[in-house]
Amino acid sequence: MKRLCIFSAVFVSTFVVAANAGNAKINRPIVDLKNGRVQGISDHGMFIYRNIPYAAPPVGEWRWRPPQPVKNWEGILDASKFGQACPQPSIKGLNETIAPGNEDCLKLNVYAPKAAKKAPVMVWIHGGALITGAASESYYEPINLIKEGVIVVTIDYRLGKLGFFAPTELSEEGRQNNEPVGNYGLMDQIAALKWVHDNIASFGGDADNVTIFGESAGGRSVVWLMTSPSAKGQFNKAIAESAQQTPLRYQKLDKPGLVSQEEMDAKFISSRGAKDLKDLRSMPADKILVTPQEYQNGAFGGAFIDGSIIIDNPIPLFAEGKQYKIPFMIGTNSWDASFFVPGQPPVDAYLAKMGEDRHIIDNLYADFKNNCALSAEIMADGWYHGSAKLLADSAGQYAPSYAYYFDYLTPKIRTSHPGSPHTFEIPYVFGSMAFVLPPPASFESNTDQCSLITKASDDLKSNARWSNYWFPMSDARNKEDIYMSEQMSKSWAAFAKTGNPNYNSKINWPTYNLPQDTMREFSHGPNKLIKELKKDRINYQIRILKAMYSLR
Repeated sequence: MKRLCIFSAVFVSTFVVAANAGNAKINRPIVDLKNGRVQGISDHGMFIYRNIPYAAPPVGEWRWRPPQPVKNWEGILDASKFGQACPQPSIKGLNETIAPGNEDCLKLNVYAPKAAKKAPVMVWIHGGALITGAASESYYEPINLIKEGVIVVTIDYRLGKLGFFAPTELSEEGRQNNEPVGNYGLMDQIAALKWVHDNIASFGGDADNVTIFGESAGGRSVVWLMTSPSAKGQFNKAIAESAQQTPLRYQKLDKPGLVSQEEMDAKFISSRGAKDLKDLRSMPADKILVTPQEYQNGAFGGAFIDGSIIIDNPIPLFAEGKQYKIPFMIGTNSWDASFFVPGQPPVDAYLAKMGEDRHIIDNLYADFKNNCALSAEIMADGWYHGSAKLLADSAGQYAPSYAYYFDYLTPKIRTSHPGSPHTFEIPYVFGSMAFVLPPPASFESNTDQCSLITKASDDLKSNARWSNYWFPMSDARNKEDIYMSEQMSKSWAAFAKTGNPNYNSKINWPTYNLPQDTMREFSHGPNKLIKELKKDRINYQIRILKAMYSLR
């Protein structure tokens, strides 16, 4: 995220200069880990250790193999700077400062309160559609979470075809090696969790109190890990932010509308002119990256059902009680539909594919003003809002489950967006408001939202450029923004500590179930709950989802 990084670099450099002026010596803490010693830094009132390897570099013969153990190192490893992101295509305005990355990327970062002792641990899984993103992005600086007394670990994992790939030859190799195949990015996440279990006590963390949390593809990863046999015992609580639940393809089976992963990857191999797996492993990583145009054309499908790491779609698994019975929190943003807008299908085509009634849809969405984003709105009511309710309800049959709805925008942009877009909650959860884009200098007028939406969408589709319109914006000096961040950071940290997001008596955030349908709403104004969110619209989409998965 070029603009975010430039802004944060200026802020951080100013902070460091000021700190050094008053302190002749910077505190450089050293910790002993299983593989060797690391030396971090002291900044923003916390100890930070960056670029610690949790698995061996997945290069050469280890490309497209499960993560391997880290080799011990001699001396003290400098953990003051971030490592490179995992390989990914460069998208103008989005990730130019971290792309194209490097395959030696299986690293993590630890942020700890200076007096941490048996502190709860939160492990963050970044988003980016499983094709872009990095733990080093500026809005993952957990300033407010650390103030609440938790340790935060942010991880990098393999992306794109380097992380999610299962052609027939690779499947055969995996069978011969008795190894899981395909979802290597998820295997990396599990390896990182095992590292946390083995090492976090050295930072003052409690290995028996670990919460995984993530957003978008990271939120989906959280839900996959909750149903993965390979992740058993690696975490105690889970938070999924904006974890859309579109159906997964299968590794070997074609399903209606979804070709198998093997068939998709056979086409990809052909597009690269490779003869076999050995040929692919000898190619430079940048030759294997999925281009933005290929992504738009459907050449990358992300994670898939392999029968080992991911055994099925989460909605039916949760409905059958096959998830880990742990405290769970899930939520969505009021305009998570922004994620679908650039690639949204025509309304009639989508309704026909889903078996939805156009007359019912016309009645349900008669008051929706931005017709340019109607298809995305319908999709979001199912794959975001409806799915979140279903998962929260199913999880709540076995353990405390909570649902939230984020509907907050910093004041100066409230008229330019239909609601809070995808990713906009992140700086409020982390307390990293000073590290994202600031709002405009003046209040925006009541603009034509569709003109802004269409322009931002066209920039991405036609020019492979990520518009500022999609970036999280917040004002670190605005009292409303500060209060919002305090509410969310305290809630997330309270959940990590106890499995309950309530942190004082000002509001009673109840556990979730569909009959009561009560969610915590984070929006401007006083603390509040929201009952029956978009009741008729979402209930209709829930019926469609239940029919799709043959649920009662």
